[in-house]
Parts: sequence; structure tokens; C-alpha cells
Amino acid sequence: MKIGLMLSVSEDVNGTIENVVENAKAAELEGFSSLWMANIFGLDAITTLAIIGQATKSILLGTAVTPTYPRHPTALAQQALTTGAACQGRFTLGIGLSHQVVIENMLGLSYSKPARHMREYLAVLLPLLRGETVSHQGELYQVNQIKLAMPGQTEVPTLVAALGPVMLKLAGQQAQGTITWMTGPKTLEKHIIPTINAAAAAAGKPNARIAAGFPILITNNEP
Repeated sequence: MKIGLMLSVSEDVNGTIENVVENAKAAELEGFSSLWMANIFGLDAITTLAIIGQATKSILLGTAVTPTYPRHPTALAQQALTTGAACQGRFTLGIGLSHQVVIENMLGLSYSKPARHMREYLAVLLPLLRGETVSHQGELYQVNQIKLAMPGQTEVPTLVAALGPVMLKLAGQQAQGTITWMTGPKTLEKHIIPTINAAAAAAGKPNARIAAGFPILITNNEP
């Protein structure tokens, strides 16, 4: 097990790019293995991590998570590969469906068929991240002979946020693992880990990478 940090980005002066980069550099000096950033309604997480990647040397960087619905998989693949290059191969792309209230009520997009959406999304995204040419004719996405040319590109590992069995199976079969948030140790042990690893094994892949996120309060016990 390795311990990383979730970057907290505030809306005041402390949330500027400059301060976020300084916090990332401090985390690297303190020996944390990774830094993660959520993509909500502030700084764009992937862009911010590209900047951090240029200012750090060894700490792993990743999104936890970037919602898929607002971005075409080709556009997301292009941005992820660019950030992967900026981070010298230290970038992990964490993606997820977000929440129905955000996608439909706030963004005005359809949240119907989320499992199909993710399945087709990965069918376009993952080959592009491997440097392959992609053609896909699906219900939700249609692309023809697309290949992204990135000098010196390396594959960007992809984690899919998942909790239910269908999404965990997708994550295990297609991606490198999953990201969870506030999922208890018992659920991780009894459900998440065995379900995703069984799917990975069935696809002939190694055990999945699992990035488990928890809110933690540190105190010195003084009043």
C-alpha cells in the first residue's frame, strides 16, 4: 500500500495555480507517492496536473476523477496524452460517470444508459491512449480511422470509478483499475477487490490497481 494526497483547490487566493504547484512540490518533498485532483467546477484537473508535472520529478499524478460525458473520448485522449508527456509518464487518467444531477440538471446532457456510455467511451479512448488507430460505430459514438500523433508518447494508465458489479467488470476487463471515494474497508475487501480482480483475470490481465480515497482528520488531541 502506498499513500498519496488529494489536492484541495479552494476558491480564494490559496487556490491559484501557483499555490497548487507549490503544494504539490511540498508533497513530493515530504515523500508522498502520488497526488490526485478532482475535476469539478474550478481548475481543470488535467491541465493543472500537466503544469505540476513540469514542476516535479518523481511523484505520481492522477485525476480522481474527470467526468466522461462532457468530453468526447478523442478530445480526452489527446489531452491525457499531452499531460502524460508533460509528466514524463507519471500521469494516470481517472475517469467516471459523475452524477445524474450534474450531467442532466446542470449540464443539460443525457445520463441514460451509463454502462453503455462507459463501454463505448472506453472502446474509443483506450486504443487512442495506446497509440492505435480507432474506428468505432456504436449507438453513442461513431469515429473513423482516428490516430493521435504524439512525439515520444507512452500509454497513459486509465482507472474507471466503479462501485456496482457492471462498472467494476468493465474497469477490470478494459482499464488498469478503479478509483473509489469513501468506500469502507469491508466493502473494498469483500466486494470491490474480488469483483474487479475476477474480471481482470477473466480478461487475462493482472490484478487491478485500486486507488481508494478517504477523508482523514489529523489532530494532536489537544483541545
